[in-house]
Amino acid sequence: MQPDELLNAVYSRNTKSLFKSFLILIEDLNHDHESNFDKLRDAIPEEYHDIINQADHFDKRKLQYLRKKILDLGNESIRTAENSFENFTISFKF
Repeated sequence: MQPDELLNAVYSRNTKSLFKSFLILIEDLNHDHESNFDKLRDAIPEEYHDIINQADHFDKRKLQYLRKKILDLGNESIRTAENSFENFTISFKF
């Protein structure tokens, strides 16, 4: 493997690890959000559930949107770095 390919691979792997961590975080946030809204629904009369549902902004569609944005931003970061690396000559001393 050439030095530039090695650097690209390391950067790509680290960036993917970072945005996978972001995906885990939004999944955790969504789980907490659902849990709290379920508690709220249980605590108030059913006649008010429509209002709670209307206020629930962190639904499946929003979660999918955030997941897509994280993946898109991560992939864009990798592409930008790979293009930037083309401007450098990289050598390693072993």
